[in-house]
Amino acid sequence: MDQAGRRLNYEGAFVYQHGDRLEAMRIVHKVANGSVRERLVALNGAAREIIRTEREVLCYLPDENSVVVEHRKADSLGFPAIRPERLPELEKYYQMRLGKTGRVAGRPAQVVIILARDGYRYGYRLWADQETGLPLKADLLADDEKTIEQFMFAHINIGVAIPASALAPSTPGKGLTWHRERAVEDSAAATQPERWQAGRLPEGFRLSKRLVRKVPALNKVVEHLVYSDGLATVSVFIEKPEPGARPEMLGPSRMGAVHAFGARVNDHHVTAVGEVPAATVALIGGSMAPLE
Repeated sequence: MDQAGRRLNYEGAFVYQHGDRLEAMRIVHKVANGSVRERLVALNGAAREIIRTEREVLCYLPDENSVVVEHRKADSLGFPAIRPERLPELEKYYQMRLGKTGRVAGRPAQVVIILARDGYRYGYRLWADQETGLPLKADLLADDEKTIEQFMFAHINIGVAIPASALAPSTPGKGLTWHRERAVEDSAAATQPERWQAGRLPEGFRLSKRLVRKVPALNKVVEHLVYSDGLATVSVFIEKPEPGARPEMLGPSRMGAVHAFGARVNDHHVTAVGEVPAATVALIGGSMAPLE
């Protein structure tokens, strides 16, 4: 299931329900020489078009006359990346079992159920295409197995030829304002050892990535730490507010399945955010401290 999206072309449309919002998008997904390129087009709400490659994500916002470019690897839509070599470790924190068979987007699918063993992570109910293993539907589950977020293909064509023109943005880039996220290139901060750490982490979570970025929208340098248990992920953003800046978010907040927690530590603002229970971001965000 983890590798199906890295070896198969497909095109289709999916719906994504989170909180009281429902989004519909068209997707074209092509694999060439081992690299993945995708084009997603919003079918409802504000006009939006996303081009995703192995190295960057470009979001075209014609209503705002802008393009936002982020240098990061694209996420795998709404599906968790379950790598076979990580299964023994993941089974310490999740219960995994096969469920019944079903049908999604007109295709037979095998249900896979992943339940969290504690309250620091969500579970999943996945529907994998029986022929190819490609994930077709995913429910994000609370500890009572209630669905709190859902991703589902409405229709999909797998193994089709994808012309290069189908991956080109329909919105002309000329005349739009481009906002490019940049890594801090000529800065000791980009190469020096970690300056912040979490004093407490839920069992199984560990630091998986550290980045120092200049964010165009904020016009400032932000340190970004990523903690993960192999499925669930929490991002921690650390910045030094400018004098006179608007008040930061402090304490807990929520948008659908995404929880956030803000704290003021010394003269820095710390924000922990992730598709995890509130207790997880509160534990991690509330324990962040600079290294002595």
